[in-house]
Amino acid sequence: MLYFALSLGVLLGPLGCYASAGPSACSNITSLLGSPKVNSHKLSLKYHKSTEYWSTPQDAYKPSCIVYPESAHDVSVALQAIRAADSRFAVKGGGHNPNTFFSSVDQGVLIDLSSLSEKSYDPDTMLATYQPGGVFGDIYDYFIKYNRTVVGARLSGVGTGLALGGGMSYLSPQYGMACDSFRELEIVLPDGQIVTASNTTNPDLFFASRGGGGNAYGVVTKYTVQSRPAGQFFAGIRIHAFPHKDTIIEAIGNFIRYNTDPKASIIGTYEKLPTPDLNLNIDEAIIMFLVYDGPDPGDAFANFTSVPHLIDTTGIKTYPEVADMPVSFATEASRGNNMFRVGVHRADNEEYKHALEVWRKWAESNKGKYSLLSLDFQPVPKSLTDASKAQGGNAMQMPDGPWFWLNYLLTTPPGMSKSDYNAIQASFRDMVSSTSNAEGLPLFINDANRDQHPLSTFSTYEKLQEIKKRYDPDNFFANKTGGWSFD
Repeated sequence: MLYFALSLGVLLGPLGCYASAGPSACSNITSLLGSPKVNSHKLSLKYHKSTEYWSTPQDAYKPSCIVYPESAHDVSVALQAIRAADSRFAVKGGGHNPNTFFSSVDQGVLIDLSSLSEKSYDPDTMLATYQPGGVFGDIYDYFIKYNRTVVGARLSGVGTGLALGGGMSYLSPQYGMACDSFRELEIVLPDGQIVTASNTTNPDLFFASRGGGGNAYGVVTKYTVQSRPAGQFFAGIRIHAFPHKDTIIEAIGNFIRYNTDPKASIIGTYEKLPTPDLNLNIDEAIIMFLVYDGPDPGDAFANFTSVPHLIDTTGIKTYPEVADMPVSFATEASRGNNMFRVGVHRADNEEYKHALEVWRKWAESNKGKYSLLSLDFQPVPKSLTDASKAQGGNAMQMPDGPWFWLNYLLTTPPGMSKSDYNAIQASFRDMVSSTSNAEGLPLFINDANRDQHPLSTFSTYEKLQEIKKRYDPDNFFANKTGGWSFD
């Protein structure tokens, strides 16, 4: 480390000799890591691919250079050079978070983790390791040859950073959130140190990294997790016409309150298109994602399968096929001008019905201002919170289920003026805020907007603030990259 610091001091010279901090950091990273690992060519295909995001407004931000580390050491070198140059930066895994600058940067350094893609499996311990590059679909494809999988994203195209924010899986009712399966993390700290975090080594850092969000305490460069068996799944989607909304919403409410089979998992998704209604409900649909860990769900989904449907793809699937369940307008699968918001509600009241009606009224009064709206019901059963606690709990320290998260997705049309865009986002924000959240329950980081300050809803918030100060004492990450606020 000392040799690196001395070398960096010689390479940097006076910072004023560079036009800006971003190019200064890029120049020195190139000198230290070599030009193959650094790309400043804005017209190259590789640069273009790295600056594509699921939420397309992020595409507009152009880093001074993109670094492609191949090891934790490379990440450490890059962070130290960025710090020395006083540059802004971002760390990109899958690039799925729609919040501005959480994985994008303008005129700074983008650390693209796509080259960190090693995976391994130990049959004796049944522990799986994977690096943050790629997406969960790649990980599922790798471990299925061992008849194993990991708790991760429900859609194959989502990156591994999802697990640092908690990570809801179809397996979560059995095994807890994705972060609950962490057993050890390799983390590059803001000062460039490479450390291990586990229950016995840096346990406070380990605790905070399990659901406390990425870009907060360091850069995770390797995950060691408990793998899970992956046999046959009964799974698929059922699409219903919106005239059945009352029947389906009752079925969702009953599933949240009364289902006790941890192998049964659902997402209830209400979709609204911008097309005219014409009193025919042709602009609306309900998509139920049904997943059962095993070939026979029994009557676990009977309240849903008894409702007339338009499309039914349920059948026997492998776990990679579950994560690839196709639907042409899947809410999280397509790039666009996307934004998330989240709500949290208890299962023992009628808030889920109220939220649907508020959302639907807003959708009707804002026709032409969106290209897609989606409202997703995500149950948190007691079996999930029990499984989390059995593994030591996570940064959310999840209260006993059942309760549920609501994910609100707004996709706006391309070409909207800035003033119109700001107005519709503000109206969308106010609509979500009008469905009051339950006290004592955490907002879900994976689905939250930055202005919702989800960390402040955690019962562990003060503890997380102290951990943040301990590992980022000079607020380097807080000041130089995007992420959740600890203020």
